Amino acid sequence: MSTYVISDIHGCKVEFDAMLEKIGFSEYDEMWIDGDICDRGKFSIPLLQEIMAHDNMHLVFGNHDVWFARYCQELIDAKKDNNSVDMTDDLMCWLHYNGGYGTADEYMDLEFPECYDIMAYFDNKILYKYLTVNGRKFLLIHAGLSDEYMKPDQDLNEVPEQILVWSHIDVNANPFPDVTMIVGHSPTFLYGPEYNGKFVYGTDNTIHIDCGCVYGRALGCLRLDDMQEFYVESTYPRKGG
Repeated sequence: MSTYVISDIHGCKVEFDAMLEKIGFSEYDEMWIDGDICDRGKFSIPLLQEIMAHDNMHLVFGNHDVWFARYCQELIDAKKDNNSVDMTDDLMCWLHYNGGYGTADEYMDLEFPECYDIMAYFDNKILYKYLTVNGRKFLLIHAGLSDEYMKPDQDLNEVPEQILVWSHIDVNANPFPDVTMIVGHSPTFLYGPEYNGKFVYGTDNTIHIDCGCVYGRALGCLRLDDMQEFYVESTYPRKGG
């Protein structure tokens, strides 16, 4: 049995399936998705349904997952009556500027029972996860912690959801000396061109694993048992940096 961590798949189901094949993922393994299953890519809903169908795949919420969960009921209502949706600034921000339209369209094409299955799945919201693998302690958070919460004794239950899923952190941003913190959210190429399609390792045991798949770089996956890295090249056109 092996434990894997991946993040920011963003609807890149082709790459995700290729990764599962590459690592030989089986029913005896565990896969943790460190946020952002959906949006921007082509197959957000099929990818989400695939993950939902596996009891050994688990989601730590990212900002895009929070957004989608927030509007599931409104999208269901819109299936019944297009005039029922209140186009708030937040909803427009998700749909127009953060790749939510594709996810919303796929969701509204589902039958109602499938929509409610996704809503029920999102009810089990995990915003961070501690894991111990081979005696090494890990902390999975989608975005990390902002400066005011960078304390060695910080209780994560006291950190607002907004911070955990939206923070943009430096390469070194782990306040916990005995824990390896694994984050996604900020594509690694933003930390420098030398990190295109690769993990970034901070000197304080922070590991950044969003390798920018939907931006044309790669999908990265880390096996916690031996810290081996796996990469699948993106099929998307290259954007940014």
